[in-house]
Amino acid sequence: MAKEIVNEIKLQHEMDFHENIIRFYGITTTENQSDNSKKYLLVLEYADSGTLRSYLNERFEELSWNDKLDLAFQLTNAILYLHDQEIVHRDLNSNDILVHKNTIKLSDFGLRETPIPNTPDDYVMTYTDCWNDKPENRPTINQNLQFHQI
Repeated sequence: MAKEIVNEIKLQHEMDFHENIIRFYGITTTENQSDNSKKYLLVLEYADSGTLRSYLNERFEELSWNDKLDLAFQLTNAILYLHDQEIVHRDLNSNDILVHKNTIKLSDFGLRETPIPNTPDDYVMTYTDCWNDKPENRPTINQNLQFHQI
């Protein structure tokens, strides 16, 4: 797991200059007084409005459709940037997207090694097939549809 964490930190540092990706400032440690163990903490840009999930839950009705479209456009820009860098997020959800002054800030590039609990097995297989290989070796949408008999 340490290798994956180092990789996440390297990715976060490399993506540091895109306006819709949370800024990475560094790493700090804290010591647990009871057992002298250390915890390592990432120091990231502050997001004044929390996660996209909470932001939308609190403001959905008051946001105009143009505001919502702008948020979607910002998220698309962040994802396109990652894909241009040949990076796949792997765990994109509204809790991994932060909001600061009405600006989307993508965070947490998805170190998840196990599927989210209760994810259907066929979805896990599709997800694994789609993202654990080079893009040219991934199944096509038609192959996925055929697999799921849609």
